Amino acid sequence: MEMTAREALITLNLIPGLGSVRVRALLEYFGTAELVLSAPQEMLRQVPRVGDAVAASIADWKHCTEVHAEMDCAERAGVCITTFLDEDYPDALRTMSDPPVVLYSYGKWKQDDAARAVAVVGTRMASPYGLGCARNFSRELADRAGCCIISGLARGIDTSAHLGALEGQGRTIAVMGGGLSSIFPPENADLARRIADGNGAVVSEFPMNMKPSRNTFPQRNRLVAAWSRATVVVEAGARSGALHTAGLAAEYGKTVFAVPGHVGSVSSSGCHKLIRDGAVLCSSAMDIIGDMGWDAPRQKKLALFDAVGDPREDPILTAVRAGNCTLDALCSALGTSAGELTPRLMQLQIQRKLRPTAGGCYELV
Repeated sequence: MEMTAREALITLNLIPGLGSVRVRALLEYFGTAELVLSAPQEMLRQVPRVGDAVAASIADWKHCTEVHAEMDCAERAGVCITTFLDEDYPDALRTMSDPPVVLYSYGKWKQDDAARAVAVVGTRMASPYGLGCARNFSRELADRAGCCIISGLARGIDTSAHLGALEGQGRTIAVMGGGLSSIFPPENADLARRIADGNGAVVSEFPMNMKPSRNTFPQRNRLVAAWSRATVVVEAGARSGALHTAGLAAEYGKTVFAVPGHVGSVSSSGCHKLIRDGAVLCSSAMDIIGDMGWDAPRQKKLALFDAVGDPREDPILTAVRAGNCTLDALCSALGTSAGELTPRLMQLQIQRKLRPTAGGCYELV
């Protein structure tokens, strides 16, 4: 049975050690993926960036790839495969110099996600301050400006960014550094399901069963940077991978923001370096919205004494349940001042209906 162009691209993506840069060079040389797979090893070696070892792997593709098994694996997992040739391939990635040949997605991205996409990234070993900033910024960016939050689903800042977007009833895209057959880290499997359930997509350019490694995360970072209009580094040490994402964003001509930390904080030293090097200092989501020129849409106000939903529930609890978890967000949602709201928050804490959490947030008890 003759292989389709789509199947040929998926096959190329399965060949170990090939990568999107070499695939692009091969396609420019031969014209189609089918011709690449049928080319003799001697001719493959003539392509720039393709050495003897890679040429041998391509020539041996029938023994090292199983395209139909890969497609079946994706289908069983509820994962959609999109190739560079497909019309619905993300426009934001198509213009890259090294766009992914294939994208696997659990959930669904939209082309207009990129219009106000903001990458929120940072360290896995985040402090409560960093976690709170990432969550609050992402929530308010989603709620106030309709931003789509893009991050990497990793522990720490990434996880808080995705959670904040969901709490702001916004969209979020998680770009993974490994295949989608198993979510990494495993404790974020439920978060991945929440994202895919109508709130965005979990995306990877890697084959379904490929494990994340030291090499795959930098590749993942370039997609996070390219898919976003702006990148916000919330908390990052001097060697954090988030700095790599910020550097790529700058190369792509995107705006880079950095959140300052305590002057002696090792975990914020990378952010401070970014600010010294020209990144835009930001202390709130509104700083980002203002600098990007995004007019915040009107927010739905909840009258302080008119509960929405269950009329027996305190409207503050209703607002928290809707994702307005900070004092500022509650003031905005309820249309009241902090001075009026603070005593009521204290009462609800005494009544054990509400409790404060890290980062200046509140949650239901």
